[in-house]
Amino acid sequence: MKHKAISRLAVIAISALVCATGALAQQGPSEAQAAEVLKSARPLAENGNATAQYNMGVLYDEGYGVEQDYAQARDWYEKAAAQNYSKAEHNLGIMYQEGHGVPQSDAKAAEWFKRAAEHGEPAAQNNLAVLYVRGNGVPQDLAEATRWAAKAAEAGNESARNNLPQIIDSLPQSRIDGNNVNIRSQPSTRGRVIRQADRSTPVAVLDSDGDWRQVVFADDYAIGWVADFLLAGSTEPLASDDEEAPAADMGQVSEAPPQSDDAQADLPQGVSETGPIRYIGGDVVNVRSGPSTGNRVKFQAKRNERVMVTGREEDWRRIRFDDGRTGWIAGFLLVE
Repeated sequence: MKHKAISRLAVIAISALVCATGALAQQGPSEAQAAEVLKSARPLAENGNATAQYNMGVLYDEGYGVEQDYAQARDWYEKAAAQNYSKAEHNLGIMYQEGHGVPQSDAKAAEWFKRAAEHGEPAAQNNLAVLYVRGNGVPQDLAEATRWAAKAAEAGNESARNNLPQIIDSLPQSRIDGNNVNIRSQPSTRGRVIRQADRSTPVAVLDSDGDWRQVVFADDYAIGWVADFLLAGSTEPLASDDEEAPAADMGQVSEAPPQSDDAQADLPQGVSETGPIRYIGGDVVNVRSGPSTGNRVKFQAKRNERVMVTGREEDWRRIRFDDGRTGWIAGFLLVE
């Protein structure tokens, strides 16, 4: 019975995830359950059991059955993290990101997220990806963000699955130019074949090595290398201003039915909009005609441009620039 209680709490992660949808609420244990876990976990934790140490950290972090105490939470998490317990490492990242009982530090959060990500924690992989998108605590690197988000998405993390198409959308786009093309684990014909792709399959380009390109597939989150001559179409950033790029080159995965520009028309003259002020959080960000990667790119915005948020639909935000331009942007690409 005690082992069952510990296992149950071990899946309760501190879930203030850095993602487009914000913090995710999870139901904590009842007072009786918390008391049982506390009784069961403490002696095991004191004897060095990493799962029990993690559980003790969660109890003190959230105040389940005990008075909330970030110092004790951190202490128990660090004990579990010393044994490479990934969920404890992830929660330490959350503590530093939120400044819970420690000085707020994106750099320290990134360090803990990376440790947890390398140990296979999908939530940490997703959070690390978003830090790379924003350049918070780490250099901005969309390719690295894609690699971590793809790992998390492949493991079933819903936040990563929502974020990944939006991250990929900001990368150079191309498509496969051949049938039964081998995608390899390394930039060499000696690399293991991880999948095959057919002509016109859309990809985004992450990196290059000689005559090889590292690409990501939005359909199954696979990342691999392909010979450069087997790619066709533009590998430049997507069209800017009002020029619409050819659909085959854009490699887009629609998350919602495309909306016409009329559906997002500007307000009549003399009618004002109000909303919170935010800033563009990426170096070059696509602003679209509707809340989906299936909608066309109206223009591109640059880091730190000021906008007003005038609407929202799921993970997307409608924004208005100081010069009157309007459009839609993925919510996680806006910062305060």
